[in-house]
Amino acid sequence: MGNGISRDVSIERLNDAIASFRDPKLIAAAEVTALDALGGGIIFFGGVSLTQLAMYVSRISASTPIVPTVVGAVGVTASSILVGSFCLRSREPWTSSESILDHLREVPAKLFFMDPTAVQMTAAAATGLLLFRLLGGRFHAIAPSDFRHPGAFAHSRISLPATLEYADGSARAVIQSLGRLYGCHTCGVRKATSKFHADHQPPVMVAKSDNARLWNRLIAGPVVQRYYPQCDACSNIQGAQVKKNAQKLKLHLTSVRPYHATGLWMVLFGAGGLGGYVAERSSPEPTIMEQVAAKATDVFQPMTLERLREREAELKQERKHEKDARARDAIDEELASIRQKKARVKALNRS
Repeated sequence: MGNGISRDVSIERLNDAIASFRDPKLIAAAEVTALDALGGGIIFFGGVSLTQLAMYVSRISASTPIVPTVVGAVGVTASSILVGSFCLRSREPWTSSESILDHLREVPAKLFFMDPTAVQMTAAAATGLLLFRLLGGRFHAIAPSDFRHPGAFAHSRISLPATLEYADGSARAVIQSLGRLYGCHTCGVRKATSKFHADHQPPVMVAKSDNARLWNRLIAGPVVQRYYPQCDACSNIQGAQVKKNAQKLKLHLTSVRPYHATGLWMVLFGAGGLGGYVAERSSPEPTIMEQVAAKATDVFQPMTLERLREREAELKQERKHEKDARARDAIDEELASIRQKKARVKALNRS
């Protein structure tokens, strides 16, 4: 008898927990988090793209010493602060009758009226810089590529040692595979159907000229060259630029890499608003992660009258300060559910 009641109560408790995921508050939190993640991703991507355009206009390439690293870091920092301001904006509830684009249309105006504190800006900047690096971002690689030098996507791990001679068959096969995996070192394209050449860097003409200098012959030694994967389009442009020794920069705005999603991950890790610490709200709303964890706890931890009474007291206190009618209705529904659960627990204890 007792085992039967216990099994029935467990099944009902599981059903209640599954049904509670349809809670309006939980759904609203998920909607806010999704919109914030989308908006944060767009803002960060736009910020680093503008940084790249600014360096293009200033004739700064990824191979320029020091400057692109500094400018890239500033661009990532500014973009991260904008993402933080976006998450701290005043929110209007999104309804299903309103399109996402209409909801986000007012965001730029709200950002201009934000006045984040120094702590908030520092937290947002630090979060963005850390995630950018963890996702494989390099500050100088935001800059456009110069055809005469290793490009923004050049890295020692996607290259092979080279000589002044053309690459042999085995080296070309390896470079083709590296190109399909990591992309062209100049523009970043990595289509499986693209043909990739083993590009000498520095180019052979430049290397021969440097090797003929007295400095290289007596002190520095021969120039060290490597083969990098380069697509057909960039290879065709590079030959003419090297012969003229003329700077020509290549933008790579559409070559998306994981670090371009830094803004999206900033929001998701902060669970919609960079967390209660950054937002500094007096009564922060539970994040989507916290609400999911709370619902899961109802399934995997046995219910006790003490825990139910604590939750009931919290909800009653929350209802006193809640002004939104929909939120009060949701609280009333949860209170009614708690009263039912208390009755079942008492019945189970008596049995």
